[in-house]
Amino acid sequence: MYDVLIIGAGISGLSAAIYAAERKLSVLLLTKGYRPDGSTNYAQGGIATVTSKEDSFEYHIEDTILAGAGLCKKNRVRILAHNGPQTIEQLIKWGVRFTTNPSQKKSKHFDLHLEGGHSHKRILHSADLTGKEMMRALLLEIKKHKNIHFLENSSIHELIVQDNPKRCIGAQIIHQKTGVLSSIYAKTTIIATGGAGRLWLHSTNPVDSTGDGMAVAARAGVALQDIEFMQFHPTSLHAPQLKKTFLISEAVRGFGGILKNKKGLPFMDTVHPLGSLAPRDIVAREIHKEMEKTKESNMYLDCTHKSEKDLQKQFPNIFAKCLEIGIDMSKDWVPVVPAAHYMCGGILVNSESKTEIDGLYACGEVAATGVHGANRLASNSLLESVVFAIRAIQNIIKTKQNEITFSVPQTTPQTVNLSESKYWKEKKITLQTIMWDYCGIVRNTQKLKTGLQKIRDLEVDIDKYLSKNEVPNIHFLSFRNAVQNSKMIFQSALKRRESRGLHYTLDYPHKNKHPKRNRIYLNS
Repeated sequence: MYDVLIIGAGISGLSAAIYAAERKLSVLLLTKGYRPDGSTNYAQGGIATVTSKEDSFEYHIEDTILAGAGLCKKNRVRILAHNGPQTIEQLIKWGVRFTTNPSQKKSKHFDLHLEGGHSHKRILHSADLTGKEMMRALLLEIKKHKNIHFLENSSIHELIVQDNPKRCIGAQIIHQKTGVLSSIYAKTTIIATGGAGRLWLHSTNPVDSTGDGMAVAARAGVALQDIEFMQFHPTSLHAPQLKKTFLISEAVRGFGGILKNKKGLPFMDTVHPLGSLAPRDIVAREIHKEMEKTKESNMYLDCTHKSEKDLQKQFPNIFAKCLEIGIDMSKDWVPVVPAAHYMCGGILVNSESKTEIDGLYACGEVAATGVHGANRLASNSLLESVVFAIRAIQNIIKTKQNEITFSVPQTTPQTVNLSESKYWKEKKITLQTIMWDYCGIVRNTQKLKTGLQKIRDLEVDIDKYLSKNEVPNIHFLSFRNAVQNSKMIFQSALKRRESRGLHYTLDYPHKNKHPKRNRIYLNS
């Protein structure tokens, strides 16, 4: 038995593991692939916090709340902002190397970027591969701790919840190489499984980001909150020849990149005072609107007024990827299109990352801390992931969760079928298409109702399969999680009869005077 079981090994899971291990807790870190991976690896822009003398916590708080469109929990935003500098110090202590600029004396020599929605330069970065650098450092740090144990190639199947009193005592997991279902018991469990962007057809997320953590938490009886708010990043690289969607960081616009249509018109200038650096929800909708109006498959990001030397220095990875498809950022406009990027809602937690069930915590993108409200401010995600991961461990220690005892129940060994299943993979594409067509950037009530009915039709297929198969296929189980999440997203979207942040509906184009947060339970 472990003190802490952590499901997911992105920046949130790794931070929680290291912080717990430093305090002598035993940790089991569960990762779905053969090595830790996740959305963190793909985070280009950076991590937002106050380091400049020209900036302040209040500015950061104001920017976050403004971007969140009236739904941020202000006390959580304050926690985020005020914990920022010490979180950066902790990351540096763990070995993260941020890009520096000796001339920036007012910002402790950090090279700060500006991104959409920010009033000041406050984005620390590691060139344009910030997430990859963080993962590198944290994975090296983890190797120093003998009380952190890795279990790779394993995925969450169900949480193990004890009644009287109701408490999470671990999880049932699938060993992806053998198909064996086994139970892991722990005094506390942290879900850090990341987001659900791959529920949509076009996404910047890794292929496994379909919200498994949300689904298992919902089946255990935990509430999800505000899951209608999927942030569509305005600028993914429009390159159908690439196998994976590639993100063009918001920092490129912060560096001076201008959004234009095919005719060269900078269409954002008439929409928002910040032009191309407006908050992401506004930019994504305007790109979508401009694409519909012009019947074009993409818009463009113009950086040709910047030198090749400066672009390569600031964005080496992005510059190289564009060259790979024949685009020189210093000479050519970069074709861009919105793609599902970040879940702003998720598993409902308190200010210390605790869910409604004792012994169960959630942090990172899978959690609804209330920091992001209806629209996440750029580069707040990495900061939130670390701040609230640390707060989870602090709460576990403060409340002596690591000292509890319980009897371990007897279990019967089970297996799942690991064979390839073309049927369920094709069904997943069907589901992704439904989400994209009926619950996309711009919505309306009829589309949402039609999409929900199509999801219910897929549920019929699931029920038929379960009635005939005692040993389920692993691809089926992944599909079932995705369907459950999609159904709840549609239900939550239908409950919000207004347009706010990332949820824009043609039937209710205005904001309600008194906004409410949508709390939803499975089959509610």
